[in-house]
Amino acid sequence: MFKTVFIYIFTLCSFTLSPSLALAQSNDAQNQWQNGTQNRTQNGAPNRTKSDTPSPHPDIIVELFTSQGCSSCPSANKFTAKLARDPEKLILTYGVTYWDYLGWKDTFGQAKFTERQRAYGRALHIGNVYTPQIVLNGAAHSPRYSRNDVETMPLDMKRPKIDLVNTQNGLRVQVPDGMTADPIEIALVAYVPGEHSVDVSKGENRGRTLRLANVVKDVTIFQPSKGLDVETNIRPQNGLAYASLVHDVKSGKIITAARYSNRKGLKP
Repeated sequence: MFKTVFIYIFTLCSFTLSPSLALAQSNDAQNQWQNGTQNRTQNGAPNRTKSDTPSPHPDIIVELFTSQGCSSCPSANKFTAKLARDPEKLILTYGVTYWDYLGWKDTFGQAKFTERQRAYGRALHIGNVYTPQIVLNGAAHSPRYSRNDVETMPLDMKRPKIDLVNTQNGLRVQVPDGMTADPIEIALVAYVPGEHSVDVSKGENRGRTLRLANVVKDVTIFQPSKGLDVETNIRPQNGLAYASLVHDVKSGKIITAARYSNRKGLKP
């Protein structure tokens, strides 16, 4: 595996799609980053009351693209696992497949997760895909963030609220009136909540036990008609949680999100 070393002395696994790798945030992401410092406590955390129950409307979405075959990924896995303990954040971990040839096949990896990462690459004008890659709210990306970085880039506080509810026919994404003036895309993500351990016996992480949080099992993409809720035939399964992420089609940025869990004690 070839690697790219960045000036902040951080090594990551990189898979070339085009000659250059741009790790710059979009202009929208930079503006959101700056504006997100309002209504914060002195330590950068939002002014909110902590609860053990996951919020149905998380204010920060962190998507980690990782590989069990990448020796640079365990630190990012650990970082996002810590973030996942905050009920106001939604952490999603995707296993990608392009490092499977190195000796260890990612046990959670799927080709559709690799394609989701590449879709972000196109939206964010990234020349390469790489691991680990942390995507914040669909608007910015890096192999490495601090907790303060994450805390100071929330979704818009005035964002429209959607709901993810269970019906007789399956999960439904309830979209408020007037929200779909611009083209949107909804990703319905199924994941296994909590931390998970994987013992790796081959490849770069041979002999290590990797820990990952909120491992994604499936992603389904919907392109709703204007002003209409999204009806699905996806029925909640025991042990899985679900999230709906509403993306701006052009930028890939997450506009709003909702979470549903059918675990006892957690409300949709």
